[in-house]
Amino acid sequence: MRGLSDAQRAALTTAVDQLAWTAAREMLELEPDAGPRSDLPDADLRQMWLAALTSLLAIRESAEQLAASAALSAAQRGADYPAIGDAAGMTRQGARRKWPGLAGLAEGQQRKLKWWNSRGDQFTECVRAVLAATEGQRESPWQADLRKRLTEIEKASPAQRIDAFDMVVVAAHAVALRSPTPADPTAVLAIGLLAALTADAYAATNTHASLIIRGDIACGADDCPADPVVELLRPDIAHEAVPACHQHAVDALRQADSRIVAAYQQNVALSVFAEAHGE
Repeated sequence: MRGLSDAQRAALTTAVDQLAWTAAREMLELEPDAGPRSDLPDADLRQMWLAALTSLLAIRESAEQLAASAALSAAQRGADYPAIGDAAGMTRQGARRKWPGLAGLAEGQQRKLKWWNSRGDQFTECVRAVLAATEGQRESPWQADLRKRLTEIEKASPAQRIDAFDMVVVAAHAVALRSPTPADPTAVLAIGLLAALTADAYAATNTHASLIIRGDIACGADDCPADPVVELLRPDIAHEAVPACHQHAVDALRQADSRIVAAYQQNVALSVFAEAHGE
């Protein structure tokens, strides 16, 4: 990648200098055109240069934060450490030390985009159904947040949609698990499906650690030898997350209060939910 020219660097330095002095004047409550003139007393000049120093260091700190954000965004869209190091004027090892944890982010972002492209319409329709079921009632904070996040992801460009994905799924997960069980059977299905969709989203994108590391988890049913495929929130077990094999999950989900918390593989949560409700 071509770097900045000398002229561009000079222009950037001038812009930073102007920004620093603007901030320094505001700190000292000086006039907009005030500057370090030679006819000023040393005490005034000293305060002005110290304020400029403070401003420049604050600009450097902000620039470091923005650089880290730029490196993260570049990595999420496919840049590897050699490319990031080249852009930053350092080796790939230097880039890895400065911004660790960026490797493989592009793959994760693509998984999110793939899931949204395949399930986004169903997810959006389900969220709307859940929110519609509570219209006319006092809206909870997490329902309000979900409404906001859904609007954001619907208005986002494809690139922005990736960034909005995590927030809308987190908000949907909160609503699906915290909402009380409604009396309307249609609303019960909508909330249950939303729980299954968020569990599937996490399983597909590997953004939730508890969905990645299973360890030696067994089905929560007594003496069941089958491997668990999901975790359920069940009212008959003090609303704790309980691992369940396929058949026990299907049986439990036929209770209105049971919802899927997590799935160990993609598509499993939706398959179990569909079987439980004859879909």
